[in-house]
Amino acid sequence: MDKKTQGAWVIHHSQKLQSTQSQDFDNLGFAGKCGVLLSAISGGKQFQLANGRLNALAKANKISPRTELPAILSELSRQKLISVGQSGIETLGLTAHSVLEHTAGIFQETTDQPHEMAVVELSEIASTSPVKGSEATEYISDTFKLTADDARNTIDLGKGIGFFDSEAIANNDSLLFNGNLFRRDDAQKVSAILGSLNNAESGLVVELNQKLGEAGCISLNSAQTILGVELFSKLHSIGMFDVSVVGNEQGKNYFVTRPAAFSKFSTTIADDALDLAKAFVASLTYGMTVSSYYRGRIQAISLLMKKLIAGGEVGPATAIGSDYQALEHRGVVEVRPAHGGMFIMKLLKPEVGRLALSVIEEGDITAEAIAQLPGARVTEYINPERSREVERRNASPALKSSARNLLNEIRKGGLSR
Repeated sequence: MDKKTQGAWVIHHSQKLQSTQSQDFDNLGFAGKCGVLLSAISGGKQFQLANGRLNALAKANKISPRTELPAILSELSRQKLISVGQSGIETLGLTAHSVLEHTAGIFQETTDQPHEMAVVELSEIASTSPVKGSEATEYISDTFKLTADDARNTIDLGKGIGFFDSEAIANNDSLLFNGNLFRRDDAQKVSAILGSLNNAESGLVVELNQKLGEAGCISLNSAQTILGVELFSKLHSIGMFDVSVVGNEQGKNYFVTRPAAFSKFSTTIADDALDLAKAFVASLTYGMTVSSYYRGRIQAISLLMKKLIAGGEVGPATAIGSDYQALEHRGVVEVRPAHGGMFIMKLLKPEVGRLALSVIEEGDITAEAIAQLPGARVTEYINPERSREVERRNASPALKSSARNLLNEIRKGGLSR
């Protein structure tokens, strides 16, 4: 496993750990938080960050400024990734992939626990194809020199925390998998799913995939209208489709993408490990399809994004001051005051903008140029993994049984280890 992929899984797992009281993966959790903060405070160029802004970014990313931030800053300083001063810090210019590599480096240096390394390795295996729990136990026992009991306990802990999902099968065994099964646009997996559905259902899935290929991102209501709620839920629960959520004072809006749509530069979880491009695409889709005309529905998205990616600024506009908080919190954009209560916005992570634009440009979303970014007012973003967790947690026994059958079809389609 390369360092970018390992770093991506470390961040993925650290975010899972935040919703638990587990202390069994402390080094993994710490390294992941280092990566999350490093992503939030770094951009394409070297720049300085005042303490007030630093603390705000830490809070927005669920890092305590008092109890966790000092240790994280100390580690990032030790890694020579930041310079700490009295009034703030200075950060290096880092791409998303370099952030992941540094996260992996911190993890490797801070842990000597084989069970922590085992769950990272097993997660990558389970993202390629569903793997039997018995096979996984044997594999991590042999690879990481764990006893059979320790290997089983490690897998049980991982399932409980959510590092990977599990569906019971015959003979007291289970299938392990995760939401990255379809990140690679693997024709075998899609073919196995289509082969397990009836002709009418297969035709609907093909129709939705074509729609997503044309538009890049569509509303959840549109996707459910095509597939029906039950079939969509079944496929969403195993990760064939991603659902992102953007929210504001008007409520929440749900958007669907294909996981493979973000695999433009590689075929691993490292493509968008921090869900930054997904947040960008969902926010822009909201601005293009939902946001009120009077707030300025986004029209010329390609021209506008290319201006931002090239290092240009958009604005001034009043709405910019409040509309892009979800992206501000992740360090994707910088918003600063202009004059007369208006604000200017700049893209801090050009590679995230390029990935988001590549997804959006799969559809025909171009028009005449506009001078400023219109209001989309996105103050909250919920990533696809969290929305899929809700789907699985609330799944009926019938849905779980259907999901298990689909996973078996993928495994039997020549993809198992």
